[in-house]
Amino acid sequence: MKKMDSSAAEMIPIRLTISIAIVAAIVVMAAIGYNFFSIANAENQIENEFRTLQSSLYSMIGSGVARNVYEINVNEETKRVQTLNLPGNLVYLAFGVDPDPHNNGVLSTGLTENGSMICYQVSGGGKHILWLPGDQMQFREGIFTDDKWVINGDGQGFILTQGGTTVLTFELVQQNSKVYILIHSTDTFN
Repeated sequence: MKKMDSSAAEMIPIRLTISIAIVAAIVVMAAIGYNFFSIANAENQIENEFRTLQSSLYSMIGSGVARNVYEINVNEETKRVQTLNLPGNLVYLAFGVDPDPHNNGVLSTGLTENGSMICYQVSGGGKHILWLPGDQMQFREGIFTDDKWVINGDGQGFILTQGGTTVLTFELVQQNSKVYILIHSTDTFN
């Protein structure tokens, strides 16, 4: 007759604990991998939107004539309307300004350098700054006053702080013989 091995029964709780630990480690690694993937995917989505926008802006600069910022009549060659599909984990997308220069999460307005940059960050990711040719692309935020779009105050950059679909208008304008790209959100005006 075969004798029962009682030591094998004592190993069941140890094997169960080891199995649970291995499954938990696999789940944690999968969650970390998914988080890194979602951050990289969101950053890639923004960069693809930027490449499309950059092509459109170069076309506008090459073919358009800047309107005087105080004139009402607008030549359609000086405008580009862009629909941006931004990821839901967007912290900010800024044109002409680094809204978080101290990397402390406190956003501020203004201009960085001469406004020739695009800056963005997604949740969990680092800040990305895309420098543009300063003699061609200087972004300014637009404000609707007296039936026309003009430069907001002394010049501010344009900041988006939420993802989703946004319609922006980029317009080539001239103020005091300087050419700028005026940005205004037309979502509330259409």
